[in-house]
Formats: sequence, structure tokens, C-alpha cells
Amino acid sequence: MFDFNIIIILIFFAIMAGFFAGLLGAGGGMIIVPALFFAFKFTGYSDDILMHLAVGTSLAIIFPTSIISAYTHFKLGNLDKNFFIYCSFFIFFGIILGAIFTTSVNTKNLLILFSVFTFMSAIFILLAKERRNQKRNIPIILKSIFGLITGFLSIPLGIGGASIMVTIMRFYDYSIRKAIGTSAHFGIIISFFGFISLLVSGYFFSNIEEPYSIGYINILGFLIFAPITILLAPIGAKFSSKIKKKLLDKIFGIVLMIISLRSFYEIFDFI
Repeated sequence: MFDFNIIIILIFFAIMAGFFAGLLGAGGGMIIVPALFFAFKFTGYSDDILMHLAVGTSLAIIFPTSIISAYTHFKLGNLDKNFFIYCSFFIFFGIILGAIFTTSVNTKNLLILFSVFTFMSAIFILLAKERRNQKRNIPIILKSIFGLITGFLSIPLGIGGASIMVTIMRFYDYSIRKAIGTSAHFGIIISFFGFISLLVSGYFFSNIEEPYSIGYINILGFLIFAPITILLAPIGAKFSSKIKKKLLDKIFGIVLMIISLRSFYEIFDFI
């Protein structure tokens, strides 16, 4: 069972995740997932489903957080409507494929995927040079591919897609604020259909016996994280508009690097 110490740990990471949800345009998934992973591991949950519970619960938490974050960014004008409308259709199909993949692999492989992805994203963000070009149009076929990839990878990673879409949009010279704001809107679609699919698949196709869990969703983790992140996400979103673009890029990259290195360390426990 969860004791008082676990609740304190969850509250601490929820505060961090809520702020970064708004700041980086996601639901804070890249912070929520490792936070839940460590909490569940410390509590004695089965190693076989640590990451499954972490990513599923993360997506459930991200849903209400992303709504608040997206609304705030929308009011600030940080949304590319055409890009969002077109990619959303393909993201949906990517989500379905991602849910099927997630339920078919073990925790170790999910953790490796999470670690590698965050490390590569951090390297790109930290080493990318600031260009003064205007944004470049993304070919329609690539928008379709990017949408599918974002939807597919976001489910096993337990994220709202910001670390994927922000990287893509920055590569095509979208402003960091526009990239973050648009990614926040993608987070609504990804998190909703993502957590529903993992709840259903975990409930009907897996034997989940861990306390407070329905399918791959842990109710206690959700109840602690959701209200805290909802309160802090608007603060992070407003704060991002006051930070210089170059500094915001660096913050994004450093956060991802720290998380990736800690996740790599955890893999050794499964070897």
C-alpha cells in the first residue's frame, strides 16, 4: 500500500510536472512518467508492469493538464491552426498503433525506449543552433508521417507529444513559442485516447492486481497529480512567454537530459 512518504513524493513531483506542463507545452509527461515509475517501484509494485502503469497513469494525468495548458497558449496566440488540424487526423491512428505496441512489450523495453528517446531529444535541443529563417512549410506527406510517429511514440512514452512535435517544428524554423503552444493542443488528443486505450487494454487483456489500479491506470497517482498540475500549468505557460527563446530551448534540453540519464541508470536493474 501507499504510505505517507509515497504521497509526499508524488506531491513533490506533481508540483514540478505541473509547472513544466505549461512551460514546455506538454502535460509534463517526461517528468510524470519517471516520478510515477520510482514511486511504484519503491512501493513494491510488480516489475513487469512498472512502466505500463507509469505511462498509462501519466496519460490520464496529462489530459486535464493539457486542456488548461492549451487554453492558456491559445489565448497567447501560440497555435498554428493549419498544422494542428491536419496532423490531428494522423495522430489518432498513431495512437491506436501505439497502444497495441505498449501492451505487447515488457517494462525493460519500454524503459529503454523512454531513455533513448529523451536522450536524443535533449541532444538535438541543446545542440541546435538558433536560425533566423522564417518558418518553412512542411510537405503534406511529411505532416502525415510526423503525425503518425507522434501518436505512435507518445503512448509507450506516456507523453503528450510535445518533446516530439516541438523538435519537429523547431527543425522547420517555427518559433519556440508557436511550437510549444501547438504541441499543447496535440496533447489533448494524445492523452485522452491514449489513457482510454491503456485502461481498456490493461483491464481486459492483463491481470493487474496492484492496489488502486484499473487497467494500466493508477487511481491514487491520478488523484494526487491531476489537481496539482492543473493549478500550476497556467503559471508555467505564462512564464514561458517571458523567457528568451534561446534560454527556453536550453531549459527544455537540460530537463530532458537529466531525465534520460536517470532512466538509463534504472535499466541496469532489469539486466
